[in-house]
Formats: sequence, structure tokens, C-alpha cells
Amino acid sequence: MATLTTTNTESITINGSVRGSTNTETIASILDVFERNVTVPTSEVTLYSTHASSVGGATFDKDLIKYARFTNLDGTNFIDLRITNENNDEFVYRVYAGQTFVLHSHVGSMNATENAAAGLPNGDIVSVEAQANTAACSVEIFVASA
Repeated sequence: MATLTTTNTESITINGSVRGSTNTETIASILDVFERNVTVPTSEVTLYSTHASSVGGATFDKDLIKYARFTNLDGTNFIDLRITNENNDEFVYRVYAGQTFVLHSHVGSMNATENAAAGLPNGDIVSVEAQANTAACSVEIFVASA
């Protein structure tokens, strides 16, 4: 087992005043890391999926994912990430050129309907797809699981 450490730093000086901070997160008991660069075309492709028991390749145990990062390495084009839960609720997040999007735990973490207002539980994330806007984009994926 290993500990994953991530660091997020903001730094800016406005009118001579320095602002920003550095926040470090440590995630213990990581057993597996999936890291690769994927060319995302202008048609939607699955980056990875999750399952409760059938695991292999780019299918992970949804209970064990602790951290997932998607970095758009393109200099011009954006990608749309489509995140879907077990209830087929979904949302799309646009990641512009050079930007990064991070997900943490996939269990009970996504609510794209009025489930919370109705007292129903959030859904587990079961898939992440991506699509580039006008030209294929290189995307770095990093997934850590326990």
C-alpha cells in the first residue's frame, strides 16, 4: 500500500498584495494507479467505467476509487466530460485547453436530479466519457484506487 499526495497551489500578486495558498491532500491505502494519455476524438469515447465486482482493463471497482484526474493537454480545443451515475443521471463538465478536472470518491457522490430533496441517496459514478469539440485532444488520465 502507498499514500498518494496531491498539492494545489494558487499564487497571485494584486496591487502589491500576495494572495493564494497551498493545500495538500494525502490519500492512504492506495493499491492501484491507472495512468495514461488518451486521444479523445470529436465523437464520444469511454475513458473508464466502474462496477461492483467485474473489474479489469479500464473498469474499476467503484467502491475503491479515491481520486481521478483529467488534464486536457491540448493547446486550443476543449473536451466535454460526461459523468454518469448508476441511476443514469449525468452531467457534462467542459475542460478547456490546459485545464484539469478532479473527481474523488465515486460512491454516493453524484446527484444530478432532485434525489436529495426527495430524501433519496446520491448515485455512484459508473462511467466517465469524453468528447473533443473541433479536433482530437490529448487527455491525461490518472486514477488511484484502494
